Amino acid sequence: MSFVQPDLPALRANYEVQWAEGKAAFTDGTFQVDPVPRDGVPRFGLSFVVRAEGPFADRIAAESEAIAARCRGTHLNYRPEDLHSTVRSVEGYQDTVPQAQIDHYLGQFKQAVEGLGPIEARFEGLGGSRGGLYVRGYPNATLLELRRRLRDARVPFGNLGPAGGDGDRYRDNAHVSLLVPRTAVPEPEVAAYVDARTTADFGSFTCAEVSLVVWRPDLRAANIEEIDRISW
Repeated sequence: MSFVQPDLPALRANYEVQWAEGKAAFTDGTFQVDPVPRDGVPRFGLSFVVRAEGPFADRIAAESEAIAARCRGTHLNYRPEDLHSTVRSVEGYQDTVPQAQIDHYLGQFKQAVEGLGPIEARFEGLGGSRGGLYVRGYPNATLLELRRRLRDARVPFGNLGPAGGDGDRYRDNAHVSLLVPRTAVPEPEVAAYVDARTTADFGSFTCAEVSLVVWRPDLRAANIEEIDRISW
């Protein structure tokens, strides 16, 4: 089975453009502050993710800790147990997710992975944008195909809950988030640290297992709650 291959040079160039903006924003404190979500906002909703585990998670957790140690302000710094790469975000934030929504998306996912092999991504370099910091990731063709199938499965139904998530787009990257800004203060030490680590090798994952999760974020932590884990 042949899938569309990712355009890795274009993705690498996009990461560079994002970081040029992010570096300036973190240096002078003009980044995009993201408050703790309330019911109905489009971010931090029901999502399918690959949880970071094992030595791969340890390497990334060390970076998250190093960034947190350099922060002047209060931000959401990802804890080791919250590190992940998002496959697809399907809904906006809800205080309570109805079981009918959970069943609906689990059913879509199980159909989408039929005939698929493992999904993969490799990770090279820290980066970020005005909206946060992350480890840069490069997906394989199977991961992109899974996203296309999940996007296409959405078309007849739209959002069952709050508008949000990825909507009609599909992600072409595979980053792992490390920090979400909460307070608008300059973070020059953070910017310098990230800028010195833009070519660091963080390894890769290969898996045929994805978690359906919700976030319960506060000022400092993502507080990911796993609803179910699906293998194929």
